[in-house]
Amino acid sequence: MGVARDKKIFDKYGVDVQLIFVMGGALVSQMLAAGEIQVAANAPAALLSLIANGVDISMFLGVSNTSPFALITQPNIKTAADLRGKRLGTARFGGSSHVSALIALAHLGLDAKRDNVILLQTGLDPERMAALEQKALDAAMLQRLATKTMIGKGFHQLLNMNQAKIPYQNTVLASRRDQMAANPKLFENFTRAIVEGYAYVFNKDNKQAVKEVLAKNLRLPNVEAAEDFYIEALEELDRKPYPTVEGTRTVIKYVAEQNPKVASLKAERIVDPTWLKKLDDEGFFEKLYKSK
Repeated sequence: MGVARDKKIFDKYGVDVQLIFVMGGALVSQMLAAGEIQVAANAPAALLSLIANGVDISMFLGVSNTSPFALITQPNIKTAADLRGKRLGTARFGGSSHVSALIALAHLGLDAKRDNVILLQTGLDPERMAALEQKALDAAMLQRLATKTMIGKGFHQLLNMNQAKIPYQNTVLASRRDQMAANPKLFENFTRAIVEGYAYVFNKDNKQAVKEVLAKNLRLPNVEAAEDFYIEALEELDRKPYPTVEGTRTVIKYVAEQNPKVASLKAERIVDPTWLKKLDDEGFFEKLYKSK
């Protein structure tokens, strides 16, 4: 979204967008439910409890359709069996890193309760990295840059969820359904601008310009510091960013273990590809990507 804003793509479609950076998916969800923001870029895991409590929220674009987390362990933990009885650090319970941890354990044939894997809330990536180095954790869920850093320090990557392509809806653009119904043209144009922003990112001729936007928005010390973030964007973004029903079902399954009310939710009801399908049917994607 930063590229679409900084490169005036939103302006092209007549959409006035103000980006608000908020720490924590739970707070973003609450702001969306209260009508303080019209669109949230958020983890579905942070939205499902609200939806289960009657807030009619629709996920209309899949920003990240796989988990960006890797399961990083102390150097002596080389196999899934070695993780039994160990301490695994995530952020807030019920959040994306926690749900990713449960999915990662299942993928490795482990179960937290059965195998006595102790899940701990240990803050964001920097706190989890520090806890690993201090041996306060045996393992942690870390995102791409943190993973790269810790592997460089000799820690072991037991599972990379992005490379394993485990179905998981990690981040979406979501809105209240009544907001979308009241402003259909606005949401259509917003979606057009987002997709055109994606096309700008995927065009390799724009690499330096995209890195400049990333460095500015992430407050990095210089443009070259944005290289890893640029690579991460290319890996995570889909050219046709449909939110996935299968990935959303996975999130529902694991969030329901924390909040049983979520179990009754239907992914097909929450995922709304209306705007993207309209663009797809009219050949908008082909037009954007034909020369890229």
